[in-house]
Amino acid sequence: MDRRRILVVEDDPMTRGLLADTLERADFAVATAATASDAARVCKALDPDGVVLDVDLGPGPSGFDLADALLIKYPYLAILFLTNLPDSRFAGRSAATLPVGAGYLRKAKLVEPGVLAQTLDAVLRGQSSRQHRDDLDPGRPLVELSAKQISVLRMVALGMTNEQIAEARGTTSRAVQHVLKRAMANLSVPENVDGTVRVLAARAYMRAAGVPISDQ
Repeated sequence: MDRRRILVVEDDPMTRGLLADTLERADFAVATAATASDAARVCKALDPDGVVLDVDLGPGPSGFDLADALLIKYPYLAILFLTNLPDSRFAGRSAATLPVGAGYLRKAKLVEPGVLAQTLDAVLRGQSSRQHRDDLDPGRPLVELSAKQISVLRMVALGMTNEQIAEARGTTSRAVQHVLKRAMANLSVPENVDGTVRVLAARAYMRAAGVPISDQ
């Protein structure tokens, strides 16, 4: 039987190499790409059965955007998202907008032997279920927050002021502050008397998104 052809799209060279090696050892035929444009070119030449996509590909289209574009040309392509993000809301997407039958695997789970190959196999066979969708895990980080709260926390983590966030969202600084306070209340984190709620908010988001931070 011909080996199933897989395209791995990952912007980090070391991670890309490790993913390719893992899948090749699981008897997949693997090609790699670092960017969305590279992925489009490789797809045309390879005609893959499935794509393993990092969600955060740096500046430009996200993995979600790339999946949408690829499925227009290759509608039967199996999609497995591989990311640090707990769920798609962290990238401004709702779970309902992800491709039908796609898998969603958090990179933290790659330490489990065989999990990548097993999840990819299920997606390729059209047998993806909730167990292959970490973005639907009720125990995932920040599950108690709304999409709006996560969006505001992300902007805080990017260093935006309340005024800048308000302008970006078409609202007021007071409304932004209210969203932040509600988010921290949902996380059971009290507002510090020194007014460090923004620091706590940024740390909460960055930890959930798998961004390395210092506790100093």
